[in-house]
Amino acid sequence: MATYEDNAYNWLKRKGLADKYEHAGIYCIKIDDKIVYIGKSANMLRRIAQHYAGIKKGTEKKYRIISEAERKGHPISFDVLYYAKSRRYADKLAEIGEREGDYIRRHKPILNAQIPKEQDWSKWDLNEVDAKAILESIL
Repeated sequence: MATYEDNAYNWLKRKGLADKYEHAGIYCIKIDDKIVYIGKSANMLRRIAQHYAGIKKGTEKKYRIISEAERKGHPISFDVLYYAKSRRYADKLAEIGEREGDYIRRHKPILNAQIPKEQDWSKWDLNEVDAKAILESIL
């Protein structure tokens, strides 16, 4: 039996998004064309499908915020910020791990709860995600 995540993944592929997203890289979630979340993945298409499932189920605070924004008529979109250039899997993961923090520090997305440290991307500072304040600021 296929899960909602699998169905979302296959739906995204049928929409022709595999060429853009089925790669290792750094992606973002936008509300009203404003970057609110930045993440990395070895397969961005699969990760975006996971986000769709999370938004549908409201499994995390960020997903409940995104769902509420969408319910209020704010468009939600995904985009690629960076494609990994390395060929080996381990090198790709290190490459996007190092770069993700740069993008997060540059864009300061309001839904990122972990901010990778500049000196060591595998360690991070915590960012309190205040759902009420965020919803008031975007709605």
